[in-house]
Amino acid sequence: MDDTRAPTTTRMADDAGETMRAERIELTQGGIRDAEAGSISITQGGISTATAEAIDVFQGGIGRASATDIAVSSGGVGLARGDTVSLDRGFMGAAFGGETRVVQSMAQFVGGRDAVIDQSLVMNVVGARVTIRQPSAIAVLIAGRVEGNVRPILDWRGALAFGAAFAMVARTIRRR
Repeated sequence: MDDTRAPTTTRMADDAGETMRAERIELTQGGIRDAEAGSISITQGGISTATAEAIDVFQGGIGRASATDIAVSSGGVGLARGDTVSLDRGFMGAAFGGETRVVQSMAQFVGGRDAVIDQSLVMNVVGARVTIRQPSAIAVLIAGRVEGNVRPILDWRGALAFGAAFAMVARTIRRR
């Protein structure tokens, strides 16, 4: 019998430094450097760079993730790029996705066609359509359409005042 499919790979120990390729990778309490697979599932582990169709993270982390569907729960990702990116009770440096959802989490940057922010702290949000649910804190919001109750930390009046004050301080420093 000729089986040409890539095997399912399960790692339980620390495999740092490896590049792993398989149809499915399940990582539990360990780490690997690079992973390429049809699907990747991480539980209490970490991957530096992950590329897959679907990535699921529970209490783990990824430095850079690229997939069609990325779901992170109680974990973190440095940079996530995908059609659908979902973060629940975690941290994300930057998320770029067609549909991006951030629930009870913190993110530095969220960008996408449709973004949903729910009880989260996000520094920068850029999207065609942004929906804010429940109380959320957003520093800078740039969107074509915004739904929900939004109170950005810095609105256009605050940005104008900050810019004027910054210009005066910079001018004073340059003169000295």
